Amino acid sequence: MPTHDKVSGELTSFLDKAFQLKGLREASVEKGNDKMKEIGVVIDGVKVSAHEGMTILEAAEQSGISIPTLCHKKGLTPIGSCRVCVVELEGSGRLVGSCHTPIEEGMVIYTRSPKVLEARKMILELLLVSHTGSCVTDPGVAECELHQIAAEVEAGFPRFPVRGPRFYPVEELNPYVQRDMSKCILCYRCIRVCTEIAQENLYSMAYRGFNSKVIVDFDEHLNKEVCKDCGVCVEYCPTGALRWRGSVRKGQAREVSKHRIQKALPTEDKKREELLGMLKDVQKSIGFVSRESMVEIAQSIGLTLSEVYGVATFYSFISVKPMGKHVIRICKSVPCYLKNAAMIIASVEEEIGIKPGETTEDGMFSFELTNCIGACDQAPAMLVDDEVFGNLTPESIPKILKSYH
Repeated sequence: MPTHDKVSGELTSFLDKAFQLKGLREASVEKGNDKMKEIGVVIDGVKVSAHEGMTILEAAEQSGISIPTLCHKKGLTPIGSCRVCVVELEGSGRLVGSCHTPIEEGMVIYTRSPKVLEARKMILELLLVSHTGSCVTDPGVAECELHQIAAEVEAGFPRFPVRGPRFYPVEELNPYVQRDMSKCILCYRCIRVCTEIAQENLYSMAYRGFNSKVIVDFDEHLNKEVCKDCGVCVEYCPTGALRWRGSVRKGQAREVSKHRIQKALPTEDKKREELLGMLKDVQKSIGFVSRESMVEIAQSIGLTLSEVYGVATFYSFISVKPMGKHVIRICKSVPCYLKNAAMIIASVEEEIGIKPGETTEDGMFSFELTNCIGACDQAPAMLVDDEVFGNLTPESIPKILKSYH
């Protein structure tokens, strides 16, 4: 399906830009005392002289101007995912992330304009929507960066209705690090610090949308002995989703992080390019991607189970559980929704007696909802295996499904 390739391409392009920026910065550092080109910009009315290769955030910090960040922290490759650090550029119609936007000669930048402050406030409200737990009774609230920034921008009770907070049991199997994923805001810090600094690659992001989650292996509790001599992820976590356990103390791990931060960033791009194709091949061969298959794939291309499982659960056309002989997928995106896709979903449920996410007892059909099947012009549409059925009506469903018996 072209939609998956498009998403993969856009993600690759975005990460390429981030790593190009990192390379530019590292090249500047390698120059040491060599003369670097100076660039003049204006930040909040103050003339600032910075160097080529610096980001807006770095130029501001160098001049004592504070810009809040959540997904970014010094020492990590900037990705600009949380948007808390957005700033306004004079003459531009949009806000940009300061952590990953390089400075350019003559830029006029506003870090606290009404437009910026309103955007930050909305972003913080959205992050707080799914952030569970009471800050009032949390003993670690003073160290919570989310709480600090929310107080600074005066973000109140979220205005946005959602299906409800994410609740996960607290993970206490690891004697060194405790995880409470209900407090996670999906900032990617732990994933990046574990990869870029600790080089252990324990974490990855799995699933998609509201169900996204930072996972270990096959979405299991963190129970790795390597955490004993590390724990750098705890220091980088902005919310308290990761905390110390037992006699481990923050100062201990800080020494470890100083040592490990000197390590070079691993280059795994080529391996990741192969991953999606391998997952698709397994899916086509046996109808789903089994755990055994993911273990084999991870070993064959040198990636972690977390990374393989994360990619497998992100793409809705790849399944990590056995499916029926025929897979019914109905688009739940806006075009189909506006064309009464709900009626088609109800008709399929009535015809085969199962709901989305289920498989019939005889193993004939599995029923899934997906974000797009590439048939918006034929909405409401349905995909059965690889065949598209468009312009559906409730009356057309029984005939279509009976043809697959």
